[in-house]
Amino acid sequence: MPRTTATHSRVLPIAPDRWPRPATAIALDGLQLAPKPELHVTLVGRALAAELHATFGDRAAALIDAARRAQDWRFERTGHCLLLRKAFVEDGRAAVAHSLVELVELPAMAPFQRALGRRLGRQLPVPPPHVTLYTNGNPKGIGISGPARLRAFTVRVVMPRELA
Repeated sequence: MPRTTATHSRVLPIAPDRWPRPATAIALDGLQLAPKPELHVTLVGRALAAELHATFGDRAAALIDAARRAQDWRFERTGHCLLLRKAFVEDGRAAVAHSLVELVELPAMAPFQRALGRRLGRQLPVPPPHVTLYTNGNPKGIGISGPARLRAFTVRVVMPRELA
C-alpha cells in the first residue's frame, strides 16, 4: 500500500519477499554503486507534493489518497535496467549522482497522474515507473519526474548479466 514520506511525497514500498533487496555494492563503469536500503516506486515526488500542498493545503493528502484508492497498484518487473547520471549542487559545490534503476510495468501510474493533473488544472508528465536499486553520489537517488528527464539522465542500458 502506498505510504507518505516526510516531504509529503507518496511511495509504493516493495516487500522484500516480492523483490529481494540488493545485498552488496556493485562496480559498474568505474563507479561503486551502493544498494538502496528500501525499494519503492515513487508515485508523487517532492516537487509535485509541494505543489499539491501549496494549492490545496490540508486537503492535499485527502485528494491524493482518493486518487490513489481508485487504482490497482500491482506491478511487474521488466528486467530493463538503466544507468542514470545527474549533476547537482550541494552546499554550493557541484556534484554528480548516479543511479541504477529497473523500469516496472505499473498500469495505475498514468490514470493516477491524470487524476492529480485534473485537480491542478493541467496535464502532468507521467513519471516512468521504476525502482532505484543502487546509488552513487546521492543515496536518495536522482528523481525522475517524467519521460524527458529519464531520457536526459540515461547514460546507458545495463544488461542483466552485468549485475550478476
